[in-house]
Amino acid sequence: MKDKEISMLSAVARSAAQKNGHNPELAEAFIRKEKEVKIGETVVDAGDSLLTLSAEEAARGYDGRPLLAVQVTPSLEDLARHAGLTGTITRIQPSGFERVAFWITTLAPLFLLGGILGGYIEFKTPGFGVPGILSIICFGIFFTGHFLAGLSGWETAFFFGLGIALLLAELLLFPGMILPGTAGAVLVVGSLIYAMVDRYPSQPVVPDSAMLVRPLANLVIAIGLTVVAGLVLARYLPRTAFYNRIVLGAAIPSGPAVTAPISLLQIALGETGTARTVLRPSGKADFGGRLYDVVSEGGMIDAGEPVRVRHIEGLKVVVEQA
Repeated sequence: MKDKEISMLSAVARSAAQKNGHNPELAEAFIRKEKEVKIGETVVDAGDSLLTLSAEEAARGYDGRPLLAVQVTPSLEDLARHAGLTGTITRIQPSGFERVAFWITTLAPLFLLGGILGGYIEFKTPGFGVPGILSIICFGIFFTGHFLAGLSGWETAFFFGLGIALLLAELLLFPGMILPGTAGAVLVVGSLIYAMVDRYPSQPVVPDSAMLVRPLANLVIAIGLTVVAGLVLARYLPRTAFYNRIVLGAAIPSGPAVTAPISLLQIALGETGTARTVLRPSGKADFGGRLYDVVSEGGMIDAGEPVRVRHIEGLKVVVEQA
């Protein structure tokens, strides 16, 4: 089979050489290792290896004719002049925006870091200020750069914004529903990854594993740096009211939890008290100056809200908003 393939290719090469006014023996020597080529008394190829020519060797003259190339020119302008080409030479260079897009896509992990970290700091500090503005700017630059680079359209930014809206709805309007938050997280992560996918029009819409290597690496780097920076900043940043609603931390007052048998609990069905912590749904409530571990029924209850004992299951005290 190999001999038949070489024979067929040699015939094609010889025919192309003859059609374009070149030496067919030379064309065959590029394909057949054992082919010897002589021009007059000069041996061009000894027949012990495949013929390979440099630019200068291809332009060398034999018997008043160049071997394969007319000449070697140092520039495109010289080539056009020697070839008799009179058209305008147009050079396509990256524009300023394309250069900017190149650096934005290269530094994508840093812009992701700025966006995520800025949002985290905004939750941890009162009001809306510089961190929130920085987060919006970083994410805006991230999506704009990938749009200019031709890696994504504006739909990725739309789905990212929709994901953020669903996450905020989960935290502020529908706490505990899970579905809006899960859908929002999927949209946010998916839009960030898809914006960085280098996909050609002929490739499938759903990226394969090879297309996801760089986007996932950028996202992992950004998340890793954000975690490290967040752990450092968490020791110095204050806790806002909004942050305390989504994270139950040191706001739990000190004091032992009641673990005595139910018969010893000084609490009765229908008794009212006050939530000492945010019940999401578990937390602590005060009944007559006594602190109990409780679980809310029917959603989140803010600290300071009145609660009523609905029923007691073993050592679990279930309350509702009074």
